[in-house]
Amino acid sequence: MSTVTKPETTAAATDVAEFITDLDGGTFDRSLSMALSQVAAAAVDNKREGKVSIEFKFKQIPGTTQVHCAHTIKFSRPTMDGEASEKVSRTTALHVGKYGKLTLAPENQMSFLQKDGNLAAPSK
Repeated sequence: MSTVTKPETTAAATDVAEFITDLDGGTFDRSLSMALSQVAAAAVDNKREGKVSIEFKFKQIPGTTQVHCAHTIKFSRPTMDGEASEKVSRTTALHVGKYGKLTLAPENQMSFLQKDGNLAAPSK
């Protein structure tokens, strides 16, 4: 009797770097970068703790295999006498593919551009 292991169907499917970059047309990525830098600099300058929090909420778009991903960045940076905080919330529509893979465009969409931006050769 042989033991055959099934492929893991819950393996990481979503490319996290691409997911973060796709949110809100790249604005989320930029906002997160700024929040991390501001909080780290303020923590060093004021010798006190700062905090950056990210929250994602998913809701199916009725009649589709898409979700609205509500994404929030909340951060608090220490100041000399207290703290300053901000909260930014937006929503991005994403396609849900095999095993829950999240992408901006559907996976089965024909590619018309290569990664370098040149036109892809027509498929035969």
